[in-house]
Formats: sequence, C-alpha cells, structure tokens
Amino acid sequence: MAASMSHLLTHRHVLLLQGKMGGFFNRFSTFLQTQNIKVSKINFNAGDAFFYHHDNTYEYTGTLAHFSSWLQAFIKENAIDAIVCFGDCRPHHTQAAYISEQLETSFFVFEEGYLRPDYITLQEHGINGYSRLNIEDIKALKKANDQPLYTHNRFYRLSIAAIVYYIIAWMYKGRYPHYSHYRGMTAWQEAIAWLRAPWRKLRDYIPDKQLQNRLTKNESNNYFLISLQVHNDSQITHHSDYRDVVQFIDESIASFATYADKQQLLVLKHHPLDRGHRDYRELVSSLAVRYEVANRVFYGCDMHLPTLMKHSIGMLTINSTTGLQSVYHKKPTKIMGRAIYNTPKLTDQKPLSDFWQRPKSPDNEFYLRFREYLIEQTQINGAFYGKSPWMYKYLGQAGSKSVEKNYPKSNRSQ
Repeated sequence: MAASMSHLLTHRHVLLLQGKMGGFFNRFSTFLQTQNIKVSKINFNAGDAFFYHHDNTYEYTGTLAHFSSWLQAFIKENAIDAIVCFGDCRPHHTQAAYISEQLETSFFVFEEGYLRPDYITLQEHGINGYSRLNIEDIKALKKANDQPLYTHNRFYRLSIAAIVYYIIAWMYKGRYPHYSHYRGMTAWQEAIAWLRAPWRKLRDYIPDKQLQNRLTKNESNNYFLISLQVHNDSQITHHSDYRDVVQFIDESIASFATYADKQQLLVLKHHPLDRGHRDYRELVSSLAVRYEVANRVFYGCDMHLPTLMKHSIGMLTINSTTGLQSVYHKKPTKIMGRAIYNTPKLTDQKPLSDFWQRPKSPDNEFYLRFREYLIEQTQINGAFYGKSPWMYKYLGQAGSKSVEKNYPKSNRSQ
C-alpha cells in the first residue's frame, strides 16, 4: 500500500470533492467506510450527483468566488480532517488546497498513474509542480520489483461515463446555476466531443496503422517522437510556460526543422482522450510546409505508443507521464514543462536545440530506484475504469465483497 493511502486511512472524516467521471468515488467511499472512516461528499453539478450514492452528500450551488469561505466554514463545522479530489488544478480544488493548508487539513489528490498501466496516483499536497516528494530519499532504495495485478481498465467505460455525465449535467444545470466546467466547455459541447470521437477513430484507424507500420518496419530508429497531451490539460496550463498545445507544436516543429539532422523524421502522436476535441492534422501539415519539412513530419493518433517509443531515437513532451514510459524504454527524453520525473539522471537537461543533435539516454539504474520510490509513495494498483486490486489486497477477501457490489457488472464478469 502506498504511503499516501496509508496516511489517508489514519483520518477520521474525509471530504470528497470532484472525482473522475463515473463511479470510482462511489466505490472509494464504500472502501473508506469499511475502514471506519466517515465520508462526506460535495457535488458541484448533476453529473457528480448521478454517480454518487451515499449519505452525507452536499450540493454546492454558489459561485466560485464564495467557495473558499463556504468550504472553510464547512470544514470547521463538520470536523473534516482530510480532503480528497481528482486533479489539483481545477478551480474549486486549487481553493481547497489553499484552505486545507491554512486549516492544517490533509489534502490528497488522485490522478492518472505516473506509472502505467495498472496504477493510479494518490499523492498528498499535489502532483508534478506541486509535489513535495524528496528525491534524495531514492538513494536508499533497492531496484523496483513490482508486479501489479491486471486491472481490466477499458476505454469504452470512460467514454460511456463521460457522455452520461455531461448529458446529465446539462439536463439539470438549473440546479447548479453558477457551475462552469473547468475545461471551459459546456456539458453539451463535451458530450458532442465524446460522441465525435468514435467517428474520428474509425476514419483514421487504417491510415494511422499504416503510418505505424512504415515507421517501425526496420530497426533504423530514424525518427523523434512527440507525445501530445489533452488540449486543455491542467498540467500544461499550471505546470508549463505554454499557453496551449498549439504553441508547443509550433515551437517543436520549428526547432526540429532548424537543428535536427536532415535525414531524421518527426512523429507527433495525438492523445486518444483528445480525439473528439481536437484534430491537429491540418495544423501540423501547414507548419511542416512553413518550416520546409513537409516530407519529414508525420501525425497520427491510433498508433501503439510503446511500439513507437521502442523504434524512436527519443521522445519529446511537455510533461506527460508518457515521458516516464520513454525512460522505461531507455530512450532519451526531453521534458518541456515541469514534471515530477524531470531530473538530470532521467531526462535530457540540454536545450531543445541540442537534444535533436545529441540526445542523452537515461540512467536505467536510477530509473529503477525512482520507480520504486514512486510506487512506495504514490502509486496504487488499480484503475478508474476497471478493477482496483489494492482494495482487495488491503481488505482481504471478506471485506472486498462490500466494495465489489459497487462495480459495474462488466467488471464482475471478467
């Protein structure tokens, strides 16, 4: 069990804010209650309320400007000693982090796993740029020897949960008149984007697979890989100096055109969760023409990322956790934002212009210890849209049955 979870379980009254779309926080609440922890939940829209079915549930219908004072009073009145949320950069959550610091209330953040697949992250205080992990502690650790259980995580469960969540939030938006989605889109726009995603996947699947086959058919390793992130990822807006992904793409292609070897290629991999929201094909094509590298720059989405990594020269990203996957594959990795793993022994610290010419490989011995450190401190064997073996491991077979009741039937049948 990660140190963060062990510490969370020492608290008496946990307050849940917004979680992942879907039933994860509902299951997590059940788990906490089996540990004799009182759980309260604040819903900010009807989508939050739809997926949560426990007592001690409250609705916040006020403005964002008044949330801090409301939350401060709520914490004091209800003797809250820990707050848990998904994502530490959402507007309500950034205020909660500040208030918890002032009141000396513990603050825990769920996020996608630093190490994937089959892990999710739970970290106290915050992630990436907000992390307080001390990298000096790594020196005393042994090499990682973890064997996480398979979590049966499924993308279609996320898609269904997202569509339902946004439609329900839109249908009952009158109940929460001041709520605005943290990504700047209406609930209906989000639902439309998730409905658009399957069409784009069908349209581009074969061309993307053909591109992957051309790139990986030999062992020449003559391309650099760029792993793109979701267009409004809070890790970009809060933990980098880029205003958006478009600026990052422009800078990357311009730098590649100027400094990379003329025989080398550049491949931009679109984020699958952003498929319905953004399509950068025309942008990438126009920039490649502008910088006179049209025959050397490629773009796709439905390509197997680990396979692309293995055949690449190295990888560039803002601060995606795919950077750690690249390090795992012993590939030179350049981080353009602020990330928990952006340290000299793992990532290339030279300017981007030098990275194209002399990419530096990571220290694999250090990576193994760094991986072990992340697992011990922040990583939980589980999935937001699959099974959570960590619940079973901690509770034992008998206790796990009370959590299992809240799993989707598709999970129980696997």
